[in-house]
Amino acid sequence: MGNEEEKSGVMQEAGSSSENIEALLKQILEADKKEVKYAKRAAFFMMGLCVIFLVAALIIVPKVVETLGHVNEAVIAAGETLEGADEALKNINTMSGSITDTSDQMNTMLTENAQSLTDAVEKMNSIDFEGLNKAIQDLQDAVGPFASFMNRFSR
Repeated sequence: MGNEEEKSGVMQEAGSSSENIEALLKQILEADKKEVKYAKRAAFFMMGLCVIFLVAALIIVPKVVETLGHVNEAVIAAGETLEGADEALKNINTMSGSITDTSDQMNTMLTENAQSLTDAVEKMNSIDFEGLNKAIQDLQDAVGPFASFMNRFSR
């Protein structure tokens, strides 16, 4: 009977071992089911995020491209404006040089003719205007009767 008892003990151990294995397999199956459930949720949320990013890209990218086009046009216009300003500055520098040359020439002319101008002014100041006015008045007095005599014959 000892053998049968041993066999029944081994069977019980095997039975309990098989129950343990079965319980472990059930636990693993339940864990796998939960893991699959969470993996499906994660995949669904990832798909949702991808759709959101795709829609955002479809909305934002054309506006960004349009804005970049406007920025490019503004940069080109600014470059042309700067070129125009550079040309204007060159013209101003040329004009400034021309004005400086003209000023130097006027200074030279005034320096060279200063004595002549001074002499002319002194001669104009030395004119006796009172005597000149008196001489003109005397001439009018002398010519006046002759002019009225001539006017009588011309009528």
